[in-house]
Amino acid sequence: MKNDRIEMKIIVISAFAAWLLSLAAFTIMSFKMVTTFIYLIFVYGIWNLAIFSIAYLAIAKKITDVLQRVDDCIQDMIDGCPASRFSEKEDSLLGKFQHQLVKLYQILNVSQEREKKLRKEISSLVADLIHQINTPLTNIQIYSGFLMQDELTTKEKEKICEIINHQIQKLRWFGEGFNKTAQLEDDIRKLKPKCQPVLPVVLSAIDNISVKAKIHRDEIIFSGEQDAEAFYDSKWTEEAVFNLLDNAVKYGKDDSSILMNITSYELYVRIDVINYGEPIPKEEYTAIFNRYYRGGNAACIKEGVGLGLYLSRQVATGQGGYIKVGNYQGKGNIFSLFLLKTSTI
Repeated sequence: MKNDRIEMKIIVISAFAAWLLSLAAFTIMSFKMVTTFIYLIFVYGIWNLAIFSIAYLAIAKKITDVLQRVDDCIQDMIDGCPASRFSEKEDSLLGKFQHQLVKLYQILNVSQEREKKLRKEISSLVADLIHQINTPLTNIQIYSGFLMQDELTTKEKEKICEIINHQIQKLRWFGEGFNKTAQLEDDIRKLKPKCQPVLPVVLSAIDNISVKAKIHRDEIIFSGEQDAEAFYDSKWTEEAVFNLLDNAVKYGKDDSSILMNITSYELYVRIDVINYGEPIPKEEYTAIFNRYYRGGNAACIKEGVGLGLYLSRQVATGQGGYIKVGNYQGKGNIFSLFLLKTSTI
């Protein structure tokens, strides 16, 4: 790779050296040829003009070459295939310029890929939502048609109205879930985790689910390390813990206990939510965290659209943690949320 600064120095030094040699030569000749002094001055002037003209042309050519390589460097990046036009080992403005240009290209490329991924996720989210709401809308249309039949009894009409009301409620759940999911997709890059105690967010989630748990006659039993601290965003982590508790209430047996436990490890803090009920089949362990997925044992549950566990997983992974599910003593299920104790960023 050419060292442009050295080449420019060589051109200037060569021109200066030629000028000094010519000056010395013409000085010596002027003493020997006094009668032709004016002629020597004229020749000397022409010689100097030739020297500096050649130096100027060489420097101009070098500058043109450098600008052409700068243009080629930019064009390569526009074409999506950046190439090295200047030596990165060269400690010069051109080498630094190319390095900074490559960094800018990489940043823009990453941003572009992220934007494409985000648009794809939003498109997928909207497509999923449209697909999911088509079913309740179709049901509402069908059962509304049934209400037009005169031969229906009052009891049958009440039953149809109840079904329609349930489908409308399902649309509301879809709307709320979609709003939370869209908000999370936007906020996942803006999560503001910080090192803080875990207990307050757990107690807040318990307080929010307590009314619903009371309706199901469930008792929430908390245990574990109350002084544990982790690195997390309190707003979304509370949402994740609440979703796990909500899942435990909905799919657990009524008149049973929901166990919560906090355990501190070397790298993670673990929050367990345990409910007694039908164990989730192992083949569904991965699928239940997918968007809009509802397991086989969720068929009898009216409320919910399959977004709670998906949101919890997104929150966990967005903060460097993770979430998993397992069988609890063959009598229920255990969901475990793992939060980093310190930042890895």
